[in-house]
Amino acid sequence: MNNFPNPPLDNIAGIASFNFVEVEKVNSIPFVINNKITSSIVLKDGYLWFKGYSSIDSLEYSEPIKQSNHGNIIEAELKGFVPESPEILQLFTKMDGRRFILHLTDNDNLKKIAGTIEQPLTFLCNFETQTVSGNKGYKYHFKGLLTKRAPIYTAADPTTMPDDNPQESSSI
Repeated sequence: MNNFPNPPLDNIAGIASFNFVEVEKVNSIPFVINNKITSSIVLKDGYLWFKGYSSIDSLEYSEPIKQSNHGNIIEAELKGFVPESPEILQLFTKMDGRRFILHLTDNDNLKKIAGTIEQPLTFLCNFETQTVSGNKGYKYHFKGLLTKRAPIYTAADPTTMPDDNPQESSSI
């Protein structure tokens, strides 16, 4: 054990962006060494990461720990809000209940991978008429139980997007 390290001077809270891919589209995730993934995640041929979206100040990621008879369990969750639209309804209908791996980028540009092939995060959403700023829309979350915290990802950015309309692309 060591002392707590001093944080960087510009330690900005929050998640800036996220990308997601269905767990079935992931070929392999490199081993985690010292809480880091230093080699690229490999997707199956023809599949790409999709870009997520959340209204301003509604995107949150957490990893609370629960103790069990079998050790610590991390309850990982990314949640956010998006306004209602026909395109969002169509996309979320396809995504509901499916399992994903997430690529998270925080406001200090630190990148992490949430979920594994064996322990993916499940997508669910709720429609509400009074939510963030009084707008109607969907509160969504990717949630799952993990045995280890999301590791830092230092390999090349895997999240090349197919286009600006991921809901129209082939993977979901």
